[in-house]
Amino acid sequence: MLKKYLQKKYKIFNNSSLSEKFIFKRNGLKDGFIYTLYSDNSNLIEVGFTQSNKILENKLMNEKFILLDKKKGSLKELRTLKRTLEELGLLILNNKYYKYSELLIRHLHTLGWPVGRSLYKQRVIKKKILYAVN
Repeated sequence: MLKKYLQKKYKIFNNSSLSEKFIFKRNGLKDGFIYTLYSDNSNLIEVGFTQSNKILENKLMNEKFILLDKKKGSLKELRTLKRTLEELGLLILNNKYYKYSELLIRHLHTLGWPVGRSLYKQRVIKKKILYAVN
């Protein structure tokens, strides 16, 4: 009887502590928008997270970046992406910029990061021209 009582109390305790941890973590990693920006002048890609569209719009107006794509996401996704790209050997500058390369765009696309189609089109066009010439 004591064993059943302790098991019941232990389950209630475990469930409440798990839900409290989940709420704490959830509040720390709020949802917002994950985005990809491209700078034509410096040939850099910026991957980032923002909680509102207005912050992103201000960034686009103040700095000379082109928005490639954005989608709903979380800060956790951004952190995971940065760790993954680091493990793949891509260097990060100032904790948010990457030097543009086809390899970077391919990795971002494979990892499900919003990259749009504007930079991807160049590669497809080059392939079509190469096949037409051969």
